[in-house]
Amino acid sequence: MARLIGLGGFSPQGKSGGFTFYQLNGQTIMRRLPASHRNKTNPTSLQLLYRQRFKEINAFLKPFKEVLNFGFQNQCTQSKRGTHCAYQELVQRGYTFGQEPRIDPSYLKISAGSLLGPEEVKATKENQLIRLTWRDPSKQGSSFHPAQVLVFLLHLPSGSFYWFPEAGKSHHLELSVEVKETDQDKVWSVYLAFYRKVNPKKIDFSDSVFVQNI
Repeated sequence: MARLIGLGGFSPQGKSGGFTFYQLNGQTIMRRLPASHRNKTNPTSLQLLYRQRFKEINAFLKPFKEVLNFGFQNQCTQSKRGTHCAYQELVQRGYTFGQEPRIDPSYLKISAGSLLGPEEVKATKENQLIRLTWRDPSKQGSSFHPAQVLVFLLHLPSGSFYWFPEAGKSHHLELSVEVKETDQDKVWSVYLAFYRKVNPKKIDFSDSVFVQNI
């Protein structure tokens, strides 16, 4: 950027020769134009790949946006919803070009927060029942206060899911959830999180944990 002085009453405006000219506080400002501009009509191959990634991740998250809005409610604003929060994690580490499936469900987060979350979670499956167990957290920080347990099951190929917002209590150290008989042979990605109601208007969440595909 440069200020032009002594132009003899001439005040150039607009674009010319790789520069743009405009008036600011009575002075003529000259600024170099960027070397290239975003091409909306003829995007590059890289731009097309980024668009594809954006569309695929958003299409993946959209069916369970209610779950994400609940788990990320402390991070949400008027312009930022739960899908935006989950998108950031997936776009950074959970999406790989040239891989099938391109989205890795192990990087999906369904909640975030400072509450101590479940540790050493194990899952077993018997017919329609999926049983989850975790380590006793009663001697760590404020975790001796019971918390609700949220369970989320996702079938990646179809996008179908189960959401159990009150599946159990953290101090019980285990719980079981049930899927439909028609779904018992599907492989489910299992997620677990703790949350605690602080007051009628505030809920503390833990970071969700991807348990395994089962």
